[in-house]
Amino acid sequence: MTVPEPSTPDGYELPAAVNGWLYDPDDRSNGLVFRSREHDCSVGIFDTLSAVSVRVTDSRVDGFASNIELERREYDRDDRDDALAGALDAAREWMDDTDPSAWSHPDVCEAVFDAPAGYTLETYYLENRESIVYYRRDDADAGTEIDVRGEGPEALTRENAPYLYIHQWNGSGNATVALAPWTEAHGPKTKHPEIKPVLETPEECGLEVALTMAREGVQEHDGRAIDADAAGQAALSRWEA
Repeated sequence: MTVPEPSTPDGYELPAAVNGWLYDPDDRSNGLVFRSREHDCSVGIFDTLSAVSVRVTDSRVDGFASNIELERREYDRDDRDDALAGALDAAREWMDDTDPSAWSHPDVCEAVFDAPAGYTLETYYLENRESIVYYRRDDADAGTEIDVRGEGPEALTRENAPYLYIHQWNGSGNATVALAPWTEAHGPKTKHPEIKPVLETPEECGLEVALTMAREGVQEHDGRAIDADAAGQAALSRWEA
């Protein structure tokens, strides 16, 4: 069900900007949204028809956990305007106190945005239970997919697989580095996985270590250099005791 953008309460004047957060009248997310021009983040006020929610979102990331809820106000039908006005005031106060450059999502791994040599970040999903990263091989056409229903994922190779896939279970930190045929591949623990693991990762290694191992694997296979100064690209020994 599509929830319409909430209308402001009678007499409530919506600001055009608050401390570097600019109101976006063209936003299509069914909320009242303020964005930063210089940083990939936004603040939105959303009416879910039983509550008003204020969320700050990392716009670089997809998935239900790409945002942090700052405020939530439940309401009965007669109290809707009061709840919305209170949420708008809370959002304005938070934006007034928080410059866009000062906010970062606590669960977003910055190392993800430094793709392995020869790859480009396609999608970074952040969910409550898992994180999933897809890097597209630079010499694979955008939108390229491979049908693995016949031969199975074993048919994937570093030369033909369009995507490098990194998956982490957020609770345990267990991670998988694999090849994938498309960006909706069935991953680990599914009945019919469509990925082909290419590296054995340590137990509970976490996403940064898995990303580093993925880069090292690409370097070993292709002879490409690693940028040791980039986030997440230091040698694996960085995490050893």
